[in-house]
Amino acid sequence: MYPPTHFQEHNIERLQALVEQFPLASILMPCSQSDLNNICQVPVLYEPSRNVFIAHVAKHNPLAQCDKQSVKLLFSGDNCYLSPSYSNNKTLPSWLYSSVQVTANVNIIESDNEKDKIMRQLTSHFEQGFTPMWKITDVPKSNRQAMYQQLSFIEFTPTHWSGNFKLSQNKSPEVRARIKQSLELANKRSIAKLF
Repeated sequence: MYPPTHFQEHNIERLQALVEQFPLASILMPCSQSDLNNICQVPVLYEPSRNVFIAHVAKHNPLAQCDKQSVKLLFSGDNCYLSPSYSNNKTLPSWLYSSVQVTANVNIIESDNEKDKIMRQLTSHFEQGFTPMWKITDVPKSNRQAMYQQLSFIEFTPTHWSGNFKLSQNKSPEVRARIKQSLELANKRSIAKLF
């Protein structure tokens, strides 16, 4: 079984927290020309109250042709090299990482009101921390409507969540504590917080 059971993450709050912190999804979608998938990267925003992700892409993006199809959203969290020195030589060289996979159904949004609502949500969320905070309403309505014609607005409804958090869970608590301490000392705090 891969990933091994001890690296699988099923806690939905932890999965959603990683998605919130790292919202750039690599999206795998069907490709009729080959056995391989098309892939695009899209920042998405998860709305827990409605259990949907929202996003927009350029009209020519292949994702815009996936209405009513199933796709996979891949989120990669922080990662780093694990040196044996981080554990007083009680581990082999390895790599620490966290990732979330979400299988979801695609719904292309057609309503102009819904498109505007999604754009407002996305910009107000991703503008947090910017001063001054830019607002989509700074763009005249006629310009916004013209811009929206060049975009496809999407809702992704999750049908399955899974996580792969490779954080030395197969090691003893003492070794894991030493690794966490070493990560913190090396200023790799975001991955240390996952321990």
